Amino acid sequence: MQKERHKEHTLTVREHLGYGSASTGDALAYTMIGSFLMFFLTAIAGIKPFTAGTILAAGAVWNAFINPIVGFLSDKIRSRFGRRRPMILFFSVPLALSMFLAFTDLPLPATPKAFYYGFVLMLLWTSYTGFFVPYLALGAGYTRNYKERTVLRLYASAFNNIGVVVTMTMPLLLVKALKNCGFSTTVSWSAVGACTGFLTAISIVITVISSKKKDPPDEKTEIPHIRDIHLKDIFREYIDVARLKPMKYLVIASVFSLMAYTMLMSDMVYFLTYNQGLDADRLSLALLSRAILGLFFIPVVGKLSAKIDKRATLILFYLVAACGMFVIHRTEVNTFLALCFYVLFVSLSTSIYWQLIPSIYYDVCDYDRMASGKSRQGTILSFQGLVEAIAGGAGAQFLGFLLSAYGFESDSAVQSEHALEGIFNCTTFIPVLFLLAAIYPIYKYPITKDTHSVILDALNRGNNDNDDDKN
Repeated sequence: MQKERHKEHTLTVREHLGYGSASTGDALAYTMIGSFLMFFLTAIAGIKPFTAGTILAAGAVWNAFINPIVGFLSDKIRSRFGRRRPMILFFSVPLALSMFLAFTDLPLPATPKAFYYGFVLMLLWTSYTGFFVPYLALGAGYTRNYKERTVLRLYASAFNNIGVVVTMTMPLLLVKALKNCGFSTTVSWSAVGACTGFLTAISIVITVISSKKKDPPDEKTEIPHIRDIHLKDIFREYIDVARLKPMKYLVIASVFSLMAYTMLMSDMVYFLTYNQGLDADRLSLALLSRAILGLFFIPVVGKLSAKIDKRATLILFYLVAACGMFVIHRTEVNTFLALCFYVLFVSLSTSIYWQLIPSIYYDVCDYDRMASGKSRQGTILSFQGLVEAIAGGAGAQFLGFLLSAYGFESDSAVQSEHALEGIFNCTTFIPVLFLLAAIYPIYKYPITKDTHSVILDALNRGNNDNDDDKN
């Protein structure tokens, strides 16, 4: 019986590839925001660091507000086109458009320009969340097998790294190429935003088409009317899910993890540009190396998580990354070898989260279904989007505050020694503190490989081992 169940939940390579495609779009959008938007706003659009950080933080607040709504809609919608796919496809268009607008510098005074980017970022986060939450929830319905879920997310992580590779190399090289052709810097960055948006939309469409069998049509179409959507009821259910013991620890761990991620990714461009003095070609190569290294960690993470558990694997990688970044901080980066180790540990710090955390959220979906009898994948997985918004916004705001405090000048190509010191601390020591802070809640997280097996047995005994669409 156990062998039959395992066979039933084993996914094909085609299914893995089809689902993973949209992770490329996820990476393109999220990495552009996390790695380049702060830099673009300050160094290209001429916005002060603190103001730029405030804009990003305001976008995060808005995202925090819409995440529960998107999760609710993702759980409630039924249509002849499927449960999750209509939302995923619908939001791919405004997501592509807002990526273009976010990297377009308009000749506006300081205050109107700040409001412009604030509005665009609201549109960007709305579109991103509208795609991302149902996309994650779609993955939860592919299988309930503990190991197979990890494999699914490792495929998605591989596609995610492909997106990171593209994002880390294409922007600066494309800007340089267009400038060599006579285009202005602002026009070149607009082209970067347009290309990123287009590639994001294409990758999402591929997943929508390939996942039809995993998101089958429903004979009874149910699309909640705006009058039936009550924020009080939505947030009540959201709070109910937040009270789940595994969710408490997972959310706290995710916040600290993503604070470290945001600090590392956003500040890395500053560090390599100002502290290391890399030109566009060498900067792109360094960023590309970080992304490629993430691909090499995927099979290691897969084997370790299958052998010693997802939780233990996360703790191990966080400890190694934190120790490595601390050594870099104490020795500084003044040789090529030190720079290589810096890129290595940044890659390790930023890739492990995306490889395992979504799979862990899937396990919480099963725990919730056992405890409540409800199917709330969209609501539960919207927490990841919420955490990304909060941690991303807080990280950007914190980085902007620190850069301003250290005396970073957005209109200066050469920074003071004090500013360079601040950039270095923001890309080494401070992320280490966040990584270490994430370890304790990960350790306290109660769902292991063995406990998940118990949860599935309980669901099977209760005749609840059905597809989401049948509930």
